[in-house]
Amino acid sequence: MLQWLRTSRWPRLLGLSLALAVTLAVIAFTAGHRYRVRRTFTRAEKSWEKGDYQKAIDAYLELTEDYPDDPLADQAQFLIGNTYYLFLQRDREAIRTFRDLIRRNPASPWSLSAQRLLGEIYEKRLEDYRQAIVEYQRLINLSPAGEESGRAQLAVARCYFSLGDFRQAREEYEIQLERYPDSPYRDRALTGVADSYYVMRACQPAIRYYRRVVEESTDPQLRAEAGFGIASCLEESGDLQEALEEFERILEEHPNPGLVRRRMERIGERMQKQKLPAPGPGRKG
Repeated sequence: MLQWLRTSRWPRLLGLSLALAVTLAVIAFTAGHRYRVRRTFTRAEKSWEKGDYQKAIDAYLELTEDYPDDPLADQAQFLIGNTYYLFLQRDREAIRTFRDLIRRNPASPWSLSAQRLLGEIYEKRLEDYRQAIVEYQRLINLSPAGEESGRAQLAVARCYFSLGDFRQAREEYEIQLERYPDSPYRDRALTGVADSYYVMRACQPAIRYYRRVVEESTDPQLRAEAGFGIASCLEESGDLQEALEEFERILEEHPNPGLVRRRMERIGERMQKQKLPAPGPGRKG
């Protein structure tokens, strides 16, 4: 009998059959699992597209609870938080959902997006700038070399500016310029440095940075706003003729030409009182 078992091909065939059966069972289970996950996710998407946001959240939540290890679970949880934030204005639920996602899987790309939105909620919705700074710093730690990090560094500086801590804001803008020299937000960081100097009445360095914005930025509105800053600094420094010329240069590009004209009129009145030469022919104001 033992000799037969050793020489017969049937035991080997039986083993192969069992292995094949197990493989087919695993494939069938996996296929069924993926089908159920996809069906739930699709149901959530359809509810969301119809504007039934709470029903969409319930379906996404079902997916995250029943299939927490599925690749779609992180995306579903992010979409729950995003829906709470953007469409239902339920900020606390959004914060809790995003924090749960980051805690569960910090390496997920959806966690990176969730961390960015945490900073945005605290900054723009709750106006809690100190907590927003904490959240943006966490985003920088999660992705120290990515584009998200450069954007977060700019947001940190912006939050310090909103708090009235202009010196720290300037330092944060300068960090952004140093660490991310090729960032698409470079011109905004330059503007931030200039604005920080301006509100501290340091007109000369403010003008220097505003001029860099004019020279480097490809955004015509940003260049016009920098020109407005230059003109304002010149006016406050008593260089009225130069200020008038700068206001005239940006008049057509500035998003608020009425404001520019009023500033030009004010300079003209000051020049008359000081008996300075009137604007030349063709000069607006």
